[in-house]
Amino acid sequence: VGVGGVLQVMKTYHMYNADSISAQSKLKEAEKQEEKQIGKSVKQEDRQTPRSPDSTSNVRIEEKHVRRSSVKKIEKMKEKRQAKYTENKLKAIKARNEYLLALEATNASVFKYYIHDLSDLIDQCCDLGYHASLNRALRTFLSAELNLEQSKHEGLDAIENAVENLDATSDKQRLMEMYNNVFCPPMKFEFQPHMGDMASQLCAQQPVQSELVQRCQQLQSRLSTLKIENEEVKKTMEATLQTIQDIVTVEDFDVSDCFQYSNSMESVKSTVSETFMSKPSIAKRRANQQETEQFYFTKMKEYLEGRNLITKLQAKHDLLQKTLGESECGLCWRFGSEGRPSPGPKC
Repeated sequence: VGVGGVLQVMKTYHMYNADSISAQSKLKEAEKQEEKQIGKSVKQEDRQTPRSPDSTSNVRIEEKHVRRSSVKKIEKMKEKRQAKYTENKLKAIKARNEYLLALEATNASVFKYYIHDLSDLIDQCCDLGYHASLNRALRTFLSAELNLEQSKHEGLDAIENAVENLDATSDKQRLMEMYNNVFCPPMKFEFQPHMGDMASQLCAQQPVQSELVQRCQQLQSRLSTLKIENEEVKKTMEATLQTIQDIVTVEDFDVSDCFQYSNSMESVKSTVSETFMSKPSIAKRRANQQETEQFYFTKMKEYLEGRNLITKLQAKHDLLQKTLGESECGLCWRFGSEGRPSPGPKC
């Protein structure tokens, strides 16, 4: 019997017991009425005398008959109420017995559940391998985490070793060796004769000789100016590059201050915030770096274009000088004390 069954049996017992009490109360009331009626009849009989005339005897007999009839009615009512009380009392006793039996059974069941069943259930769970499964799962987790940590340390060691061995020169050499077909200069452009013209060298004879000499001198003057200008661009570019290197090589990679934990998470947040606020603005530094890099690339482009032009003009000058000879071109110009070309003795 569950708790719900006990409550139902208890309600039944309470109902029958209430009916029994009500029937008992009605029975007592009937007994009082009977006693009262019997006492009243006795008093009336005691008041009557044998000297009464014969004319009133009939009235007295009728009164006596009425009193007896009332007594019988009360007795019948008492008997009915007695039977009803007996019936309800029996039902109440049976209901109480059922209630007590249900209580005993329920208490025994609850006691057995808490004293035996719970322990047996836990034992059964343990016997079915709960702890073994939990042990295996946790050991699997530990094994995975330990191997992950070991792998992470190995990876960090590899990265640290790679950082220690970073070398731009060797990386450049390795890159060029790996892709030598890209970085090797192509074959030279060869002179393509046209319609039987097989001359593949400059013609320095008259009437073009004087023109070539003048052109050689102009090239030499132009080269001197370009070299000075390009050297200034190179110096500016190198200074800008040094500024960029100073920016990118700042040793601000130590973030250990961000991991200073305390008992309060608010303290952690405030510590991290103060750490970052104490450093220069990252956005501002990045903007300055981008501006400097843009200026550097502009100067680098200018320097490379200038050097390319110098290379072309130098090649033309060298070929003219080789064709005309040193006496015809190289001696026509000399450098002054300030490094600028000045006219020399004319050829």
